[in-house]
Amino acid sequence: SAADSLVCFCLGISNVCPVRFELYFQRFLNRDRMALKKLPDIDLDFPHDRKDAVVEKVFRLHKPGHVAVVGGFNTFHARSAVAEIGKVLGMPERVVRRLTEHFPWLAKAGDAENAAATAKAQGLCDEEPALTALKLAARLEGLPRHAKMHPCGVVLSRRPIHDFTPTFQSNKGWPTTHFDMNAVEDVGLVKLDILAQGGLAVLRDARAELASRGIEVSSSFAGPWDDDSVWEMIATGNARGVHHIESPAMTSLAKMCGCRDIDSLVAIVSVIRPGAANTLRKSTFARRALGLEKPEYPHPSLEPVLRSTHGVIAYEEHILQIADAFAAMPPGRADILRRALVKMRNAEIEKMRLEFEECARRNGRSEEDITAVWNLVHMFRGYAFCRAHSTAYALEAWQAACLKKHHPAEFLAAVLTHGKGFYSRLLYSLECRRLGIGFLPPDVNASRGRFSVEGKNRIRVPLEAIANLPEALLERISSQLKRGPFQSLEDFFQRTAASEEALHLLLRVGALDSLIESRTGAVWDIRQLARDGSSMFSERNQPRPSPATPLLERLRDELELLGLTVSAHPLDLWPDIAWETYCPVAHLAEHIGRRVTLCGVVVADRTHHQSNGELMKFMTLCDRSGLIETELFARAFKRFGLETIRHPVLEVTGIVVPFDGATGHTLRVESVRQPRKKQHPA
Repeated sequence: SAADSLVCFCLGISNVCPVRFELYFQRFLNRDRMALKKLPDIDLDFPHDRKDAVVEKVFRLHKPGHVAVVGGFNTFHARSAVAEIGKVLGMPERVVRRLTEHFPWLAKAGDAENAAATAKAQGLCDEEPALTALKLAARLEGLPRHAKMHPCGVVLSRRPIHDFTPTFQSNKGWPTTHFDMNAVEDVGLVKLDILAQGGLAVLRDARAELASRGIEVSSSFAGPWDDDSVWEMIATGNARGVHHIESPAMTSLAKMCGCRDIDSLVAIVSVIRPGAANTLRKSTFARRALGLEKPEYPHPSLEPVLRSTHGVIAYEEHILQIADAFAAMPPGRADILRRALVKMRNAEIEKMRLEFEECARRNGRSEEDITAVWNLVHMFRGYAFCRAHSTAYALEAWQAACLKKHHPAEFLAAVLTHGKGFYSRLLYSLECRRLGIGFLPPDVNASRGRFSVEGKNRIRVPLEAIANLPEALLERISSQLKRGPFQSLEDFFQRTAASEEALHLLLRVGALDSLIESRTGAVWDIRQLARDGSSMFSERNQPRPSPATPLLERLRDELELLGLTVSAHPLDLWPDIAWETYCPVAHLAEHIGRRVTLCGVVVADRTHHQSNGELMKFMTLCDRSGLIETELFARAFKRFGLETIRHPVLEVTGIVVPFDGATGHTLRVESVRQPRKKQHPA
């Protein structure tokens, strides 16, 4: 939110011009905020792998005893409560894991009950002691579990920290306050938020990779934002990998709005948040953005405030501006109203409603107008962004989108390296393949410490991507490569002292292929090396033919150990499925409004509560032609929820539903079953 400040922009603290984006700084300039000790601070985002270095620098710059990390308490929620109770009841770990792994990742009151409903819908808790664990979990919910560090808060003090709060030493060795984020502000300490963000690390590394080849890419936030090819990518929902706008909900909203300018991008980054998106206002915003519906303002005074978002409250400061423009409410009281709405404190909201109405009456507003405007304000409940926050993220997303469009291999290699995106490594590998980018396997001689681009359209998988490979071995390999490449399997073994288990991991993903003739033959050499320290069957002494490892076995090993497939497309893991008998995802646009049946691997899914409280599910399915977001509403989810977790590949039948007036559609699923198999001749 400090991007509101022209001073921050002129000093280079922020890259966002508050004049160009009409940002609103007045939220900080009021006496009531100061009286509540809600001091303005500056949230700073850093690449996630450099955040700790920044915190350590803050500790070095200030006197010992005058800096601490903000603490707090981790409380029990549905997953953790059920897991802990399951241990007490003697439930096997695999049963507990199966019971909790499909719970929604929520963090509010009633999670345990919601989790129980999810488990029952998916057939996971039909017998004791699972039922007991779910019942008892509700009693633990919200109670402290253990002390923790705030993910980004650091406090500074002119006087010693211990004059204000006791501290404990965190696992990282930093002094950490016993008081939580609200309490440290209440005692008058100034809090800095030093945030870790994966998207900035991706931008940094992609630019560095390009710079190493003499390609300079602008990092300016000042525009112009006029590349039609980039807007086409965003507006068609193909921004996967682009931080802030890559989730299924964001890509769908970008398609619904036909997002093709920077101000629309700023708006949708906030419209998607719960406070702005509830009561279907997301659809309202999209229709108005496309000109399919006229903006509506409950009172003329709101038009200047909400014109840029077509009459929809999208930003936190809209509450402050409405309170000022319509009710002439004091800025400090308006900020308390905003805070109550964001935190969904119903008792406080009701109290502020009376104050809002009284201020509006004194400002000469009619009862009818007061009711209409309050109803609009009251709909804005829950977490949302301020406009400055949304603008900063939108400009960063634009830069990332430019990199993805014009340098996709380098960009997606950085995304895979950092693994901080919305999706799994498998989905990002599918996005690479969709763009014509292939993969090279890990190699003890060729791999670098990250996913790296080789040639024009190939990404080399690093050794670091191999699951369960010891960190110490990676360090020894890196150190030995400085002396020169490995010449043979025996040379590699003697120089790195790799264990038999580690050698088998490297072998299964192809990391030793450059040192051996075949993986089958190398199995015997590894056994001999582990036993005697040398191989009597060394390839350099006694070459021997061996059968190649079957493709299916290679793909299974790669998916298990790397999280993606290198040797072929992931769908080759299921060669017996009659893929050719289904409607391809890429052809769904030809069947708008019709019932179709398609088949795809589930690459992402999440459960959600409908407005009536019933559970539904969103799934992202992929075939060779593309990806589609699908919806299982409550009725279908009750019938087929269990099927969606039993099988990695699903056959789904549903209606292709278009977005209003824009390119894009979704599939409303009616039934789910196992895919049909190919018919083999007798």
